[in-house]
Amino acid sequence: MSNSQFIGQLKQNSIQINNLKDQFYRTEAHMSAHEKRLSEKVADFMEKQNFDLKMHTLNTENPHHVTKEQVGLSNVINEEQATKVDFDAHLEDKDNPHGVTKAQIGLSAVTNDVQAKKADFDKHTSDTSNPHKVTAAQLGLDKVDNVQQAAKSDFDNHLNDTNVHVTAEDQAYWNDMTQQFKDHNENPERHISVDERKTWNGAITYANIMLKNGATVGTRTPIYAKWGALLVLRGHVRTDPEIIFGSIPSSMVPAGGTVATVSLSGTGGTANLIIYDNGDLKIKYPDPADSSKLGGYYIDVVVGFQKGDTA
Repeated sequence: MSNSQFIGQLKQNSIQINNLKDQFYRTEAHMSAHEKRLSEKVADFMEKQNFDLKMHTLNTENPHHVTKEQVGLSNVINEEQATKVDFDAHLEDKDNPHGVTKAQIGLSAVTNDVQAKKADFDKHTSDTSNPHKVTAAQLGLDKVDNVQQAAKSDFDNHLNDTNVHVTAEDQAYWNDMTQQFKDHNENPERHISVDERKTWNGAITYANIMLKNGATVGTRTPIYAKWGALLVLRGHVRTDPEIIFGSIPSSMVPAGGTVATVSLSGTGGTANLIIYDNGDLKIKYPDPADSSKLGGYYIDVVVGFQKGDTA
C-alpha cells in the first residue's frame, strides 16, 4: 500500500471513529435521559406502592373479610364485653349479684338458722358419752340385761364342749328315756305313794359313794342306799373303764356281787356296772355310739337281794 493510500485510510478510520464517538455520545445521552425517566417512574411506582401498602395496613375495616370461624371464635356472639375493671369488680361482689336462690343450689330445705362452728361440730361428733341420751329401748335392746358378755373364744369353747351339749340323736334318745322313766314312775301298779312307802318299809336314806382312782362327780352326785330288800344306786360319774372308781360297804352288796347295765352320757350306748361282793365298783365294756362324745355314766340301778342273802 502506498503512503497516500495509507494516509487516506487513516483519515477514513478517523472519520469513522469520530462518527462512532458521536453516536456513542448521543446514545449515552439518550440512555441517561431514559434512565432518568425510568428512575422517576420507579420512584413514582414505589411511592404509590408504599402509599397503598400503608393505607392497607392502616385499614381496620377487615379488608380481607376474615370471618370469626376463621379465627376460631365461631361460638362468640357480637355483644359488648365488660371491661377488665368491671369484670374484676363483679367477681369481687359478694352480695349475690345474680340473685341466686337456695332452691337453685339444691338447698331449698335449709332454714336460715345459725349453724354450729366446725370445731363445735367436730367436738360433738367425737363425744362418746351419749350426748343425745339414747336409751336401750330406742336401739331395740330394752330386753337386754346390762351384764358382761362371754368372750368369743369362751363362747366357741362352750359350743365345742361335748360334755355339756348333745346331738339331735342324743336329745331324741334322752327324750325317749325321760318319757319311759316318766311312764314308769307314774304307773300306779308299779309304784306306791310316799306315805305307803314309809308305812311299808320306812323312808330311804342315801349316802355318798366313796370315789377313787381319779373318778369325779358328774352332773349328779353318786349315792347309794339299802331300801328293804333292794340296793339302790343313783348319780352320774366320770371315770375310765376297767378301774375301781368307787366303793360302798360290803354289807350293802348282794352275796357274790352283781352286774347291771347302765346308760352313757353324751352319746347313746350302754356299759356294764360291776358291783363286787367287797363293795368295789367298776365300769366294763362301754359301747358308745360316738366315743368322742362320751361324758360319763349314769349309775341309776336297783339290785334285789335273793332269798337267803345276808346283806
